[in-house]
Amino acid sequence: MKRFTGALTSDRTNALALQTVADAVRMARRRLPRPVFDYIDGGAGAEVTMAQNLADFNAVRFAPKFGTTVGVERREIATNVLGQQISMPVLVGPVGFTRSMHPDGDVGGRVAAAAAGTVFVHSSMSGHSITEVANAATGAPYWFQLYFLGGRQGAEQLVARASHANADALVVTLDTPVPGNRERDLQYGAALPIRINRKTMRRMAPYVAGHPRWLYNTARDHFTLNLANAVGLTKDGSPLSEDETLLHWIVEPPTWDDIAWIREQWTKPLIVKGIVTGDDARRAVDLGADAVIASNHGGRQLDQVASSLSALADVRRAVGDECVVMVDGGIRRGSDVVAALCLGADATLLGRAWVYGLAAAGTSGVTRVLDIVKADIIRTMQLLGARTLPELRGHFTTP
Repeated sequence: MKRFTGALTSDRTNALALQTVADAVRMARRRLPRPVFDYIDGGAGAEVTMAQNLADFNAVRFAPKFGTTVGVERREIATNVLGQQISMPVLVGPVGFTRSMHPDGDVGGRVAAAAAGTVFVHSSMSGHSITEVANAATGAPYWFQLYFLGGRQGAEQLVARASHANADALVVTLDTPVPGNRERDLQYGAALPIRINRKTMRRMAPYVAGHPRWLYNTARDHFTLNLANAVGLTKDGSPLSEDETLLHWIVEPPTWDDIAWIREQWTKPLIVKGIVTGDDARRAVDLGADAVIASNHGGRQLDQVASSLSALADVRRAVGDECVVMVDGGIRRGSDVVAALCLGADATLLGRAWVYGLAAAGTSGVTRVLDIVKADIIRTMQLLGARTLPELRGHFTTP
């Protein structure tokens, strides 16, 4: 029993064992029941786009400039994104249902992001409320990612909550009018919202049995897998159940008219996420978006769409320098971040990478992943011969 209990309380030790993001993937695979791991790790359809995201980063070829700098010179990797001074061009991106991966969930992600000196983007599909996450690290940059839970009326209430919590920016995701066809999830009968009941436990029992650490942590967290931000939403004055909030999300997904409507009432930076074409990027900017995120949802929505990097190129051509352009999907290393900046991004977001760290070792695991990525950014710039981030744009890669 002593040995078992020790294994349950070793998040910090586990984090120290992580040397690469790949180590976090392997540890997460061991620690999570297969359905939970596949929820993180899987994509839509045949996972063509998810694979292409990774392949296109791997296909980037750097063109270093040797002899131009001394290797030990300090690299300036801090940057400013929409008025937020951050320690590196990496934000912690929104991911849903993180509390099912580790009880620390989005609170852990926020605390780790704050410690690393960067932005945490809080998903609407979180097991922790806006207030909980915003207050977990006061003074650190906090953005809220908006889904239209409860339809337009629900979205209005979520925007009001984000404003009350002093969120520094609002991220509106357009690419999820319905959940993607995530075939890995279907084999387990998983569907939104995730419920813990007798039927679920019977179905999950064979997968959970070999993961006592996860079961212990989840039980200690009182099996809290609900959508915290759906609680208290109303429609025409009537309270909405969690099922109803999801139904209205699908019936009333955001449109371009809604972007214009949000722009009218939200006075802080507005970011539109889920952009894979230059035309949509142009439209977002014309409607008042301060930034766009070139993103295919990590290959989790519509399969066989453009990879993150090819979408980034099209987006940057369409908007030039009129707005901030960020990218996510397929970023696993600091060298991927550098490649994205060379090819036109102002900053990047981590999705799966930080959640692998969370699953492996809670808040400490997220901190470790961010440290690994930061160190690799600096190393890559040293090897390239680049001193500052602005030097990267349009340089150091082959055509």
